[in-house]
Formats: sequence, C-alpha cells, structure tokens
Amino acid sequence: MSQTPGLAEPCHRIAIIGAGAGGRSAQAALQAAGITEVAMLDREVLRARFHDGTDTWLLTTADDEVFRARVVIAAYRPVQVPWLPDIAGANGFRGVSFHAAQWRPDFDPAGKRVAVIGTDATAGHYIPQLIDSAASVTVFAHPPRRIVPELPLPTTRAKRWLRRQIGPAVGNRRAPTLVGSAISTINPSGIRTTDGSDYMDHDADAIIYGTGFAIPDRTSDTTLVGAGGLAIRQMWRDGVEPYFGVALHGLPNYFFVGGPDVGAQARYVAKCLRVMERRASTRIEVRRSGQQVFNERVYMQPAQPHRVTSAFELSSSAGQNERTYDGAATLTIAGTEHPVRVRLAGRLDPIDGRYHWQGTVFSSSSQPLPDEALKQARDATLTVGPHSASARIIERTPWGTHTVAGVGAPPYALR
Repeated sequence: MSQTPGLAEPCHRIAIIGAGAGGRSAQAALQAAGITEVAMLDREVLRARFHDGTDTWLLTTADDEVFRARVVIAAYRPVQVPWLPDIAGANGFRGVSFHAAQWRPDFDPAGKRVAVIGTDATAGHYIPQLIDSAASVTVFAHPPRRIVPELPLPTTRAKRWLRRQIGPAVGNRRAPTLVGSAISTINPSGIRTTDGSDYMDHDADAIIYGTGFAIPDRTSDTTLVGAGGLAIRQMWRDGVEPYFGVALHGLPNYFFVGGPDVGAQARYVAKCLRVMERRASTRIEVRRSGQQVFNERVYMQPAQPHRVTSAFELSSSAGQNERTYDGAATLTIAGTEHPVRVRLAGRLDPIDGRYHWQGTVFSSSSQPLPDEALKQARDATLTVGPHSASARIIERTPWGTHTVAGVGAPPYALR
C-alpha cells in the first residue's frame, strides 16, 4: 500500500510561511496568546495540499522537502494578486492610479481629487486617511459590492447603517461622495458614469482601486489545494478577498496575514487558534455565508471581524480523557443501511451521570448519504461491529460530512 508523501513526517502544530513583517507579527501575536509551538519556514513553499483524513497540510518546498502542519499561516500572498477590472479608457488616465493593495509610498493625496473604485476592505483601511487630507474623495461602486445610500423602506434605518459604515464625524472630517451608478469609461481627466440614458463626468487627479484579488492564469492547480482536493482557482473568483483578509472558505486550518494591517490580522488569527484549542477541534474554516457577506459589504473604514465562533465552523475532537473510535460503521436511516466511516468521541458527564458521545460521519463519493431523507428524518441508528446505538444527525458540515451525536451507551466498545 502506498503512503501519502509527508504523512510519515512529524507534524508541526503551526507553520508560519514567510519571515517578513507579516510572519513576525503572526509569531508575536501567537506568543502573546500563549501559543509557542510554531515552526517558521522562510524557504519557498511551492505546493500546499490539505489532507482531509488527518486535517493537516502537506507543504512541499522548492528543495522538495515535505513538511506537515496542523495549521498554516501564510504571511504573504501565496497565490492572489490585486485584481484590476477591465474598464474602457483606464490606460489613458493622466493622473496616478494603483490598487489599494499595492499602495504607493510616494503618493501624497493632499489637495487632490481622489476617486476610489470599489470598496473592498483594503480600500476601506485607507479611506479615512484620504478623507483627512485629499481635496475630495469620491467612492464608486463596483461588483460584487454595491453602494446603497438609501433604501425605500425603512429609510431611517438605511441612513443609520450608512453612517455606521462611514464612521462618526471627527472634528471637521468630511464624508466621501458616494456614486452608485455604473462606470461607463475612464477618460484622461476622470470617470464617466451612466444611469440609463444619462451620464455624468467626475474629474479626478488620482484613482485608487479597491476591487479585491484574483488568481493568475499561470498558477498551477497544485499550488494550493484545499478540502476535497479543490484547487484554489476553483474556489476563487475575480474581485474576491479572504474574510477579513485572513481566511477563505475551502481552505481549513489555513490563514493569510498579508496586510494592510498585519497586526490586526495576526491577532485575529491567534483568537481563531485559541478557540480551536479550547474546543479541542482539529479543523476550523470560515463559513461560506460569512465570506459571502464580507465580500458584498461596502467598506468606508477599516473592517471589523465578527466573533470567531460566529464566523467560523469548528469540528469536534477528542480530549485526552475521552474514549474514541475511528473506523468503519453502518448508519441506518429510515430502515436503509449506509456504509460509512466515523470518527467518534465521548465522555461521562459528571452533571447528569450519562455518557455523551458525538463525532463526524464520512460517506464515500460512490455511496453518499441521502440528503432528502436526512432533511425529513434526523433520527438514525449507528452500528460498529456488534454494538448499536440510537443517534441523531445534527447538521451537514461545510465540507460535506455530517455531525452525529447520542446519549447513553455508544456504538463502540468502552475499554
């Protein structure tokens, strides 16, 4: 039987790739959180692949060395590049223009009319600074984000929402001008928008793009492979950015610390790992819904992340004192038996005196569990060898498995 390369290697708890400012910030944030089992990799990592069976990452360097890690923190942008939309006339603009993720250190907005196209979180980080010094700041909508300054109902609530996005007035701070009409063209002196048959020209001295990131065409499908063998290109669309800049759905246990505020990102990653540790989880992944909302939201100020427990899914794992089973089983639903693999753990609850067990059910791609039947009947029977127990299907996880739980004698032998 062949063995997956790297699985025989020792497993690092956390691997930080990149020894620059992002890597140092990540290491400092982890140390402040009491997390010290960290391996720093300053050498180039060419391939990273998630192994679903062990919830670990296999990292292959340019020297063909293979490392295994439970959690990976990429303290750089390993695959994503700032994405610039194809807008007619953009190359003819006479002023300065650049992506917010490639901020020009020599750019001085003082006295300039600044146009911001798109409102991703990176642009939102800089907009308050621009407002303080530029002659004017005009923000233009660009997919997937939409500027909605007022909603028909309820108008007051919409205005309150917009004020929260722009932020409270500080001294004489001005608010940016918001343009929700579609951009038609960019001309040498500014931006033309259109709304039906009408158009309007907006003069600008500088254009800053806040339009997210993309995966270059030259990126190999083996460069970064997430859960279920899904390559990064299959889970990324132009204009998308990781949740709060740190996590992407489909990449469990994998975090980015790429700026612009690497300190805030590193501290948030440390919070994720502390929650993961407290829950004795082997897997953490940002929710698909949370990432979608993040990528559709308009940012007029630095993004604030949600609590880890509301933004991420965490799997269950066994503590040292728990009884465990990992292997073949049979799940019976509505009288029909389904061969599955399960990873189960349980313990005696000192409060109610009963044994509580839970875990994950893995079905094969050739014999998937019947989703329709699971929607109608959550009660099931789980059998391991000669042992059977009543079970309840709790939920379908983001990575296609199912969470199962029961109370009483478990379906595996207690030794």
